[in-house]
Amino acid sequence: MDIKYYVEKIMASDNQNKKDELFDMITSIIDCWEDEDKRELENQLYEIAEGKILNEEKAELLIKAMKPSGMKWTLGDTNNVKAQYGYEDIRPVDFWIVMNSAWNDYNNLFKDNIEYYAKYSYDFIKDEDAVDDKVYYYFTMIPKN
Repeated sequence: MDIKYYVEKIMASDNQNKKDELFDMITSIIDCWEDEDKRELENQLYEIAEGKILNEEKAELLIKAMKPSGMKWTLGDTNNVKAQYGYEDIRPVDFWIVMNSAWNDYNNLFKDNIEYYAKYSYDFIKDEDAVDDKVYYYFTMIPKN
């Protein structure tokens, strides 16, 4: 039996009921998996759909889960900071997640000095000896949850 053949045949079909049935079947199989395996599949599907960049929805979930205090700044807040410092060459979502991470990790050091958070975030993202997808890898592979 060639499962790939049948899946491809169903996906190529114009019959939406067959596609829905396939989706339900796959979902029920995945529901039986261990949580770690589900997370791995979710990450793989995310990378296929979005690439190795953080979209706003995923970034927000990651920011809200940051310890000890979660989100300090909204995307709008960090966009304003980014514009203020002329960091237009950085993806807004990347700057947002890194600034919030800096708040959670370095608040005792940086206190309320926005300039420190902004410069740290810029340098973190623009690290010349890091891989291109550094922000994505860092925030999807490093956190415990």
